[in-house]
Amino acid sequence: MSDNPNIRQERIERLLRDLQYEITRGMMDGEIDEHLTFQFAVPTSKAIKNGAVWCRFETRPMPLTHLPWNGMEFEPRLKVVK
Repeated sequence: MSDNPNIRQERIERLLRDLQYEITRGMMDGEIDEHLTFQFAVPTSKAIKNGAVWCRFETRPMPLTHLPWNGMEFEPRLKVVK
């Protein structure tokens, strides 16, 4: 039995928001490195016959002037209070 696609999509989006929180918190608190990479392949693609989908997540430091803004908010929602 498979989940409703909308439920799975919503779950993935929630997990990505949770991941954003954990990464932001970890980097602001100095608990994790600024360089992270995670990648995997999904062995199916509706767009390409006998294809796959390549998934990649990467973090790396860069100057503010090089950020791809495209409407992304810059200020973290978390503030470190000591």
